[in-house]
Amino acid sequence: MTKKVLVILMIIVHSLLSYEAFPQSKNKIALSTGFLQIKDDFNQGMVFDGAQINFQYQHSWKFSSVELLYKPKVALGIPFDKGIMAVNINFVPVDVSCLKPAYNSELHLIKIGLNFATNYSYQSYPDLHAGRLFWFGEIGFSPVVEYQHRWSESVIGINLQNSLFGFVSRPKDYNPYFYSLKFADFFTNPHEDMRFGSFDKYNHTNLQIEYVPNRSEANSFAFGMEYIGAYYGMRFQSLNYYLQWKKIF
Repeated sequence: MTKKVLVILMIIVHSLLSYEAFPQSKNKIALSTGFLQIKDDFNQGMVFDGAQINFQYQHSWKFSSVELLYKPKVALGIPFDKGIMAVNINFVPVDVSCLKPAYNSELHLIKIGLNFATNYSYQSYPDLHAGRLFWFGEIGFSPVVEYQHRWSESVIGINLQNSLFGFVSRPKDYNPYFYSLKFADFFTNPHEDMRFGSFDKYNHTNLQIEYVPNRSEANSFAFGMEYIGAYYGMRFQSLNYYLQWKKIF
């Protein structure tokens, strides 16, 4: 009787593994250096530009033909204008994409899906606004399209996603006598006065071109562009071009 139970259990486990009940998973880290530009109506049209570094962790699960990705990120930028320094901190605690192949051949692969992200950017201009903290907060959904061209052991991939709708928060006004850089401000401010909308309120676009020299190795390289724009109230825009190195571990 015991042997029969063991045999049945072994058959069940084998069946589950055969049907990919346990998903395949991968981990990646990504380091990026970029050129950041920020324009905020609170600064009378000044354009701050300079370096930004990004660190991103990625974990992916593959369930048969469906792929689930989780990609949190943190970034720090130090842009300048006319010798005046600004600080930009970007924090993305939730970035989840679900992708499914729409076309697959020996050379070409096209995936489509949906992304859900919570994205927070914080700006401080010590020489202009003392201790005032500005922000852009987003809780949004974006369609995703990914294309891969494969030949030999190399791959070139293009990933594009653009915000469709979501909730956005921006400062409503500026009080020159208000001073606050408390730790709690980083959580409360980007959720104040959240407004629901689509392209009438904001736009968030990500475009990345990735090159994998050898699929059997763990490294890849990418060039990317990220644009954020908030169009209600005091207009805010940021643009970041970056080079990225990824490693699977």
